[in-house]
Amino acid sequence: MPFYDFECRKCHLVYEDMCPYDEKGKYPSVSCPRCKSNKKDRLFGSTNIHIKFTNPKDTSKWDNFSYRAGYNMEKAQNERRAAEDASHMGQSPYGHIDDLNNGDHFGEVK
Repeated sequence: MPFYDFECRKCHLVYEDMCPYDEKGKYPSVSCPRCKSNKKDRLFGSTNIHIKFTNPKDTSKWDNFSYRAGYNMEKAQNERRAAEDASHMGQSPYGHIDDLNNGDHFGEVK
């Protein structure tokens, strides 16, 4: 059931209530929490805010990139190794690349 915003006609309190949609707009099960009046007006325009926060972005494991990457990582690495082994390009023309952050030249400034 969705949340709807209402304004009490008697005390002008704005409140929300979870109730089924009423085609006639009467919403008989809804009453003001302050004065208990059944006279109310339904407000429009703010009902979608609850939908936005029910499933924020990246909270689902399939929306999370690190989960998806980890889920298929082994398969992707095996495909990469097979492609490199089947390659007709030969050895790398660059030879061994020594990184300044580790290896023989760790800490050197050039």
